[in-house]
Amino acid sequence: MKKMFVNEEVKFAVNGKELNGVLTCPTSGARYPAIILLHGSDRSGRDDPYYTAHAENLVRSGFAVLRYDGPGWGGGSSGGSGFETLEYRMEEALAAVKYLQSRPDIKPNAVGLWGVSQGGWICQMAAASYDGVAFIIPVSGPGVTPAEQEVYRVEAESRAAGFDEDEIAKAVLIRRLMVDMILPAPMYREVNLSDSRRLGRGLWNEFTELTYSANPVDLVAEHGNVIKILKGIEDERWTKFLHLDEVLPMLESFPPQAWGMVKEQMRAVMTVNPADFLTRVRCPVLAIFGENDTSVPVEKSVALYKQYLREAGNQAFTIKIFPKASHTLRVDGEFAQGYFDLMMDWLGNLPIE
Repeated sequence: MKKMFVNEEVKFAVNGKELNGVLTCPTSGARYPAIILLHGSDRSGRDDPYYTAHAENLVRSGFAVLRYDGPGWGGGSSGGSGFETLEYRMEEALAAVKYLQSRPDIKPNAVGLWGVSQGGWICQMAAASYDGVAFIIPVSGPGVTPAEQEVYRVEAESRAAGFDEDEIAKAVLIRRLMVDMILPAPMYREVNLSDSRRLGRGLWNEFTELTYSANPVDLVAEHGNVIKILKGIEDERWTKFLHLDEVLPMLESFPPQAWGMVKEQMRAVMTVNPADFLTRVRCPVLAIFGENDTSVPVEKSVALYKQYLREAGNQAFTIKIFPKASHTLRVDGEFAQGYFDLMMDWLGNLPIE
């Protein structure tokens, strides 16, 4: 069977960093509309099968599809693969949009964004910030803040794993404390104090006291105590979805004196609010969710997308929930039936020249 697309190795720059990508183009046509694939928090490379499958399916709609390596991936993209703010990720997405708009084979008024999970927030932010984004397709893109999404994820994944109610409560308490630890105005103070007392003695009590201490904060000591507490619980089965195997190495990777700066960076991520962006998105939106998503509160996110987009005066939005589908829109390991067809049909009906 004749191949219906061609792949081109490309590079584009953002804030002095060069990123490598692959632009998948249809084999027919002179100028193409285009869509850029944005990673979730995985920040994987252009050859990840998940993104390759999307490129090779979406190109059938007549769109060129750009997928690229996250910083530090692929042996060529410069920069590290460590902590990133969502603002940086938005700048990266917009750099990709403007790169495609500069190409003679791409229609500059027809470049949009597809983003999964964390990439869904980036879609919202980019479209609100630059009217050159022609459309967005957030997939499992939360309608809530990262802080709320993370607390939901820990509870939902723990429940799906069969943990008992006390185990779930401990895991959720620790996640909420990890949020409040970095905020100047705690979100969960009352419920955390109540749950900490109810659960009895444990390191969660120490963490609660540390988070809400009335004493002046010694940031170096606080950093050490946070690590000590998390190390003290990391072998408990109920901490599985706190991902302490990733959190602890990150906390130990910088000097204690940098803890204050790191808290500010984390705060900038945790408090990003879709209300600040979706209320300014006026381009066409196709928001896709999986019914069995344990990472994102689907019903609440759908309600908030509708509320915020209507506040923006945006009537050009479609929201679809796929039955039994997961966070990655899979059912029993395969992409949900009709998932790619939905996107291709929607793209084919966009009012772009």
